[in-house]
Amino acid sequence: MINTMCFMMAFILSLISYNILTEVTEFHPNCSDREPDYRYQVFAKENVFFQCPVKSSYNGNGTPFNKERTQWFLQKSDGNIKKMINGRDLKATKSAILLWFSPAEMRHSGTYLCTVDNDCIKLAVFVQSKDNCILPYGSSSLYFTTDKTKELISCPSQGCQQMKNISNVTWYKSDEFASVTSPERYSLTIINNVIQLEKIYKEDVGVYTCDFDVYINSSKWIVRATTKIEVGLPDTEKPPEILGPSNGTILTAEIGKPLNLTCRIRFGPESCFNPVIKWKSMYPNYEKEHSGGKELCSNITVIGEKECFLTITLDKVTENDIVAKFCCYAENAVGNVTTVVTLSLKQIDIVFLTYILCGAVLLLTILLIGSGMIYLYWIEIVLLYRNYISKDETIGDDKDFDAFISYASQGSELDMETMESYSDKYDEERFAIQLLPDVLEDKYNYKLCILERDILPGGAYVEDIAKIIKRSRRAIFILSEKYIRSPKVFELQAAITCSLEEQEALKLILIKFKPFKEPEFLPNVVRKALSTLPMVTWKGDLDSKTSQNLKFWNRIRYYMPVKKVQISGKRSLSVFKHK
Repeated sequence: MINTMCFMMAFILSLISYNILTEVTEFHPNCSDREPDYRYQVFAKENVFFQCPVKSSYNGNGTPFNKERTQWFLQKSDGNIKKMINGRDLKATKSAILLWFSPAEMRHSGTYLCTVDNDCIKLAVFVQSKDNCILPYGSSSLYFTTDKTKELISCPSQGCQQMKNISNVTWYKSDEFASVTSPERYSLTIINNVIQLEKIYKEDVGVYTCDFDVYINSSKWIVRATTKIEVGLPDTEKPPEILGPSNGTILTAEIGKPLNLTCRIRFGPESCFNPVIKWKSMYPNYEKEHSGGKELCSNITVIGEKECFLTITLDKVTENDIVAKFCCYAENAVGNVTTVVTLSLKQIDIVFLTYILCGAVLLLTILLIGSGMIYLYWIEIVLLYRNYISKDETIGDDKDFDAFISYASQGSELDMETMESYSDKYDEERFAIQLLPDVLEDKYNYKLCILERDILPGGAYVEDIAKIIKRSRRAIFILSEKYIRSPKVFELQAAITCSLEEQEALKLILIKFKPFKEPEFLPNVVRKALSTLPMVTWKGDLDSKTSQNLKFWNRIRYYMPVKKVQISGKRSLSVFKHK
């Protein structure tokens, strides 16, 4: 009596499903208002299915079709109808859309409506706790092996219906609700409402649903329960097999370096698989153990065997590890197996080390030679880069000359002692007005400014020097004892001043044509420039082939503006025409 009252109370206060629902304004009035067509009683924590049993959803053979036209609704306790649109409790199969509780919970109790076209069926579902069963609830999961015979599948919910009249026990296979009996399945029989399998096949895998009728308060209820059947191979008769490492393996290791030890084990099929896997480290004074179980066996073969892996890591190999023994142990229900691994110090490969050293020396030699070549030919490399890649920096800078030339000419005022020492030759003048133009202008297309050639006579000399220097990109000074002691040193001083005052600084090129000593009366700004600015030393002979010394002219070009080389015709104007 108490159970009946609890049943009715739970059914009236049925919980609303957690699916996403939409309100339905119009529905079959003769369906929602009438008594349920079917009443189902199921049990919590079990997987159950409900098929839409309207007539229009079946073909002539009694199997459902047109599952796209099947719709499920939930009728709430206040009478409102909600359409179930979330697939969480709806499962699409080959032939229908099922109401599926996986697993069933107390809150799933309620009234459900199923429609196909214009047909409607009303189902009442009540989820009962197994705690209310008088006898224990039967097994809802069974495991059979193919070597067994006469296995039984009982309806697990029958123990909960003692002292009730049970009738019309029916069995279905899987979620398609196909009959368990078929002409092809000749070894399956149903005796006293229990399925008996004379022989086990792989095809017997599936979910078996049993229904039977009971009457509660003169109302017919269908009690539904499911049993999941799994089929496997017969239990192995062999102990596990260690695939690696093999017994007696010696692994090389380095002191202070990490090392992984992995044991691979193969287990045969077992209906109750409970392996034991261990790594055991046996040191002279103590032992250490690492163990695991099923969680190490993720790889399952098609024949039911399982491969397991257990790895231990030595963060830093020590001398104790070298003298220790490492045992891999595996055990199943039949027996056990062990393999032992030891470590040895890694020997240095002399030949390999020789190759490494020779390679390192060769690489270092190549780097040193390369660095030396770059150092020796740096100027040539830069000039080559300028000639093919760099942009001509003389374009658009509003300058008239590439370089202003300053040298000690015949008209320079010298004291008598100096005049007597240098009156025999005027090499500076020949170098300035003959050799420099021949190379820089004719060969490398630079435009030079030489006072005797490019400035008209009669102008104010000091003003002309300042203007011409500002109109030049570089200023070249041919230094000698004669130049340092002559008034020409003023031009050097003026150029230094211009380079300090202008935004785009004028760059000075100093050529040490002959050795000289700095006199005491030399201005400080000139003295500082001579000590800090780069200086190119002339070592050639104006009357020999050394006047075309390529290294000297490359250094001069290195300090000249970046300008594309365009070789022009040979100048015919000689030095004497400029006098």
